[in-house]
Amino acid sequence: MKIKKEYLILGVIIAALAVYLHQRSSDRTHYTLPSLPALAAADITRIQISGLGKTQTLALKEGRWVTEPQGFAADPKRVKEMLDTLSGLSLTVLVAESKNYALYELDPENKVAVKAWQGDQLQRDLDIGKAAPSFRHTFVKLAGDDRVFHAADNFRFRFQSGLDEIRDKTVLSFNRQDLQEIRISKDKDSATLTRPPTPAEATPSGQPAPPPTGWQGNDGRPANNSEVEMLIGELSGLQCQAFIDDRGQDSFGSPVYTIVLKASKEHSLSLFAPADPDGPYPAVSSDSGHPFELPADQAQRLMKDPDEFFKTGEKKEG
Repeated sequence: MKIKKEYLILGVIIAALAVYLHQRSSDRTHYTLPSLPALAAADITRIQISGLGKTQTLALKEGRWVTEPQGFAADPKRVKEMLDTLSGLSLTVLVAESKNYALYELDPENKVAVKAWQGDQLQRDLDIGKAAPSFRHTFVKLAGDDRVFHAADNFRFRFQSGLDEIRDKTVLSFNRQDLQEIRISKDKDSATLTRPPTPAEATPSGQPAPPPTGWQGNDGRPANNSEVEMLIGELSGLQCQAFIDDRGQDSFGSPVYTIVLKASKEHSLSLFAPADPDGPYPAVSSDSGHPFELPADQAQRLMKDPDEFFKTGEKKEG
């Protein structure tokens, strides 16, 4: 009888504990996640990022994203990542109400604050903390709400990197299939490379197509096609190391190397002697409104002697 009584008491205790734990669990999940206004990426017209001692503002002007107030073109890929994150922002769970923000890198010293507008209407206003331990969520806090939430995806790095140089560093852009002529000048040496029309362009209808001939000199010398294609690959979508904003394009003297590309329009790249033999090369391009720097190793890969673009043993006539 005594044993039965002890079992009965133990059973009551277990049942009471189960009820308590169930109620406690239920209480923790009885909350409503904030509702975020619907926002399409294409509707965002301005983004402001601040934190870590820096501020960056981006604005959509005449169909392209630029930095403010400078008006420099922003990197389209990086802006798209931000737009997609802001438009797809989704809160998944309440994490904390304790206001211990340093634990989530949401304190003033570590947070990244982001605001996004649609016209004059502020549509997103949040602080971004560190990634959650799963690296599939990010800790965030919304303006006017003291609580910390999980947001779907790991995205702090997209905005933190935006606090640094988000300027578009592409300084030469062309469709390599459209290239018809390349002119190269180095000191007193020069070369002109042309690409004959493709067989489909050169052959009358109904006639068998001849084999492709590749690049050649304007004097008929056959070119080293692998060297020419390597050069084109280096130049296609060329990005600089940094821009030079405190000097004009005419302040570097005479170029030490110039490349002119003729496609649907003409593109040019001119490189100048570096101030330090091992330092970056100043350069200007027809596709950039500002002078810029190319790393020494990259510049030197581009600056081959004109004769290197022809097959071994082929000498320039005259």
